Amino acid sequence: MNTQKFRIMAVIDPTRVDQWALKKALSIARNREGSKMVAYLSVHSDAKCDDAERLRTVEVTRHKMWLEQILTGFVDEGVAIDAIVEWNADWRRAVSEVAEHGQFDLVVKQASGRPDSLTNSDRQLIRSLPDSALLLVRHDPRDELKKVLVAVDFNATDASHTALNEAIMDLGKRIRGEDGKIELHSISAYPESDKFVHPTDVAKVLGITRSQAHVRQGSAAEVIPDMANRIGADLVVVGSVGRRGLSGITVGNTAEKILMDIDADVLVIVREQKRQRNAA
Repeated sequence: MNTQKFRIMAVIDPTRVDQWALKKALSIARNREGSKMVAYLSVHSDAKCDDAERLRTVEVTRHKMWLEQILTGFVDEGVAIDAIVEWNADWRRAVSEVAEHGQFDLVVKQASGRPDSLTNSDRQLIRSLPDSALLLVRHDPRDELKKVLVAVDFNATDASHTALNEAIMDLGKRIRGEDGKIELHSISAYPESDKFVHPTDVAKVLGITRSQAHVRQGSAAEVIPDMANRIGADLVVVGSVGRRGLSGITVGNTAEKILMDIDADVLVIVREQKRQRNAA
C-alpha cells in the first residue's frame, strides 16, 4: 500500500440517485490530512450506432458532466475530489485496473442486492482487488463514521494469515486517523482456552485502550457479528485468504457468513494464499 497518502476511490453507480459510496468515502477522507479521493465511473452502451467512436465520446462526455454536477454538492466538505469517467464494458475489471494502477488503499462501493446477502458481482470485485480493500456500503451514510471494529486472528502462524492481520490492523489505524474522532475497537475469536489472547496485549499492539480490545471464545463467524452489533460498530474490517483460479472466486465461508450477519458496513481485505515450499 501507498504509505505517503491515504488514497480512496468511490465507485459511482449511474443507475442510483443517492450515491452512498461517495458519501461514505467522504466521511472517511474528511479532515484527514494526506488523503486523496477519486470518484470513478465506468460507462458503456450496447446501442447500435453507425459511428461507434462518436457514441463513446458523447456518452463519456455526458456522464462526466453528470458526475461533476453531483460533485458540486460536496465542494464544502473540505476534500478535493478528482472525477474519472471511462468507457469499459466490464466495470469490475475497470475498477480493479484503476485501483491497481492508482495504488488505491481503499475502494468504496454501494453493496448490491439485499442487506443480508452478497451478490456475485460484489464477490468477484472483492477477489479482483489483491492490493486494495473493498468497503461495501449497506446503509445510507447520513451519520459520521464513529466506531470501527477490526477482526484480527492473533493465533495465526502461517505467512498468509500473518500478512492479512498486518493489513487489517494497518488499515484500521489509518481509517481511525490521528484526530481521535473515530473510536477503534478490535475483536479476536479463539476456539479453545489454550488459544486465549490477553486483551491487554491486543490493546498494546493496536494502540487502543483495554476496554476497546475484545477477546471472545467461539468461531469467528459467530463472535465477530455479535461484537459488531453489541458495540454498534459503523464499520467492520474483516479479511480472507483467497486463491487463484476457480477455487478462489468465493471469498471464503467464514468471511461470507460474517458479511451476511453484520448490520454495519463491511470492509473486506483479501490476500492471496502463499504456497508452502516442499522440503527437498
